[in-house]
Amino acid sequence: MKDLIVLGAGGLGQEIVWLAEEINESKPSWNILGYLDDNSTIQGNVIHGYPVLGKIDDSRNYPGAYFFLGVGDPRLRRKLVDAITRYDPKWATLISPTVRVHRSNKLGTGVGIGRYSDLTLNCDIDDFAYVNIHVVLGHEVTIGEFSVIDPNVCINGEGIIGRNCLIGANSFVRDVNVGDGVTVGAGSVVVKDVEPDCVVAGVPARVIRMGSPRHTLSKTERTD
Repeated sequence: MKDLIVLGAGGLGQEIVWLAEEINESKPSWNILGYLDDNSTIQGNVIHGYPVLGKIDDSRNYPGAYFFLGVGDPRLRRKLVDAITRYDPKWATLISPTVRVHRSNKLGTGVGIGRYSDLTLNCDIDDFAYVNIHVVLGHEVTIGEFSVIDPNVCINGEGIIGRNCLIGANSFVRDVNVGDGVTVGAGSVVVKDVEPDCVVAGVPARVIRMGSPRHTLSKTERTD
């Protein structure tokens, strides 16, 4: 079994540990060592049976381990990868055993797919993208690197999601092009192309803000 460390001990990080446990129930694959998280208030804590081993930079102390991103903000996901690249880390790919992955689908490095998601044919999921639970991807869907697809999202065949995007829960995306750095609000219906670097929401989805969401990384800097 391969050692696994999750970067981020917040809600998504804990879900990732559960995903690894689910994989192990089907086929023993991962020795889950615990979490790394920059939140100083949780150092040494044990969360659902797994310890917070240290801060993100302590990844250098685990040269043989595999790592997986346990944060949901695409900007922070990229930042974490950049932060430990100098240590030449190995990245895990975690796919729920409830997901059927057709041989025509292409999965990049560090990809995760949660339980009961449904990929059809010729999908391309780029490096460090994460597809949460109960997501439906039609044929020839593309998801760019670091993008996160929240639960219960449906993306029509030939839909294109750019890099560093966040697609909110219960959203529907038609066969359109969503540019890089886009945030789609929960429950939105995206029926036309979305230009890069904006926030859209509504039914149908409309631009409500150019640039990143109003919240900053001040909270997620702690990777909780």
